[in-house]
Amino acid sequence: MSGKYNVLPVPRDFVASNKGTKQQILWVGCSDSLILETETLGVHPEEIFVHRNLGNVLSNGDLSSRSAIEWSLEMLKVEHIVVCGHYDCAMIREKAGNQWVRDISELHAIDERLLRKEGMTDERMIEHRLEEMFVLAEVKWLEEQPNVKKAIKEDGLKIHSFVYDKDTNQCVRLIEEIGGPGK
Repeated sequence: MSGKYNVLPVPRDFVASNKGTKQQILWVGCSDSLILETETLGVHPEEIFVHRNLGNVLSNGDLSSRSAIEWSLEMLKVEHIVVCGHYDCAMIREKAGNQWVRDISELHAIDERLLRKEGMTDERMIEHRLEEMFVLAEVKWLEEQPNVKKAIKEDGLKIHSFVYDKDTNQCVRLIEEIGGPGK
């Protein structure tokens, strides 16, 4: 992710509740994020289909993630997909040799060099920025998938980038700036 972005709070009514009449949101989150998706968005449990995995990774070809996306788009006809990471994610710090973590580590090694080049030295802030950049990279990958492109064009699907902060019990959304680098 080379563009600039803003970090904004997620209002409780970000997605208007349909009072539980149908599942309208696919929420992709990390297995250990501790977030309560329904409370964050102020929707009924019947309105949200939750898919969790280690590090909210979508781009590694995982069959479970691909199936959740396909089911949500083609059967549930969701109107929103939320990819939600969380600060202090162990996957961001992990340097293990398995493929799941290696892909994240390679991405972050590149991004961390860029952040340090920009003069960022605070380790906690670097970790936060890395999580934000990873969520944005996963969303970018998702937007490039043929079935997602089709749903955006034909059904008005909206995709959102969120990061949860357990210290403040708040969720923020990441909004890319139009006209930034790479645009």
